[in-house]
Amino acid sequence: MNPIKSVTDFVGIILNRKVTKNAVVTYRGHGSTDFRLTPSIFRKTATCKNEHILLRELIAAHPEDFDRDTSALEMLVRMQHFSLPTRLLDVTMNPLVALYFACEKVKQIIPVLGEKSRRNMDGHVVVLSVPKQRVRYFDSDTVSCITNLARLSWNYKNEIDTNLDLEKFNNSTSIKRLLHFIRQEKNGFLGEINPADLDSIILVKPKQNNKRILAQAGAFFAFGLKDEIGSRSGDRIRVNHIVIPADAKRNILNELDKLGINEKTMFPDIERAARYITGTLSSSNAATKLLRRPAE
Repeated sequence: MNPIKSVTDFVGIILNRKVTKNAVVTYRGHGSTDFRLTPSIFRKTATCKNEHILLRELIAAHPEDFDRDTSALEMLVRMQHFSLPTRLLDVTMNPLVALYFACEKVKQIIPVLGEKSRRNMDGHVVVLSVPKQRVRYFDSDTVSCITNLARLSWNYKNEIDTNLDLEKFNNSTSIKRLLHFIRQEKNGFLGEINPADLDSIILVKPKQNNKRILAQAGAFFAFGLKDEIGSRSGDRIRVNHIVIPADAKRNILNELDKLGINEKTMFPDIERAARYITGTLSSSNAATKLLRRPAE
């Protein structure tokens, strides 16, 4: 595959990919090819062990922000929005959005002749083909089972044994505790959980009631007891990578900006809009043009 130097190069690769009828294709952009498909909660042992505490602490500190949330998924989506580590991995249905994030500048420190030097890293767009049986909507029972794992303590999660037969599995203390949380959001939930569901990684189509989700054509992978999408995880999700060279990132970002994909549109809040506008005016002759524009 030839190096990606422009949006045109990238779109050509996307359009030439074979369409699989039995799969849903999603995308994720990484500023470095070293980044893995792991949710933020699993990246550090301390956050992983204290997942249930992080969740409760944020709700306790800002209860008004969670008043309208009726499920664990909705709470986790909001926490993800506020940069709290969660078991969700955000992806997009729009490859150009993923390309934007793949062009993030990431530097790596490398030793050169006994001294430390920094180099810009290549990025990549990860193309994930998800079997349709692995796709669920926001109100799915499977999604409730997986996302409510976030409310279990570390000890309870460690006690879960998905190799037990169905009856023993559902009679275990940790699963009874999990059922308690699930029934808080779904009163009519049956007292039975499929062990395979907790071992799975599911692509979730969320409610489009969040400005950022709308702007980024967002969806989420909800992770059960597995911590990474990869060839050895047995999740049947096909993963391919499109490398974005470090020296092409700036040009691609400029092209995406002309297509209306930039910091202001990807993050539709006033702080990001202000930063984008300031950066645009200070990095080009846009300010001069603006000042010369006749008053209306």
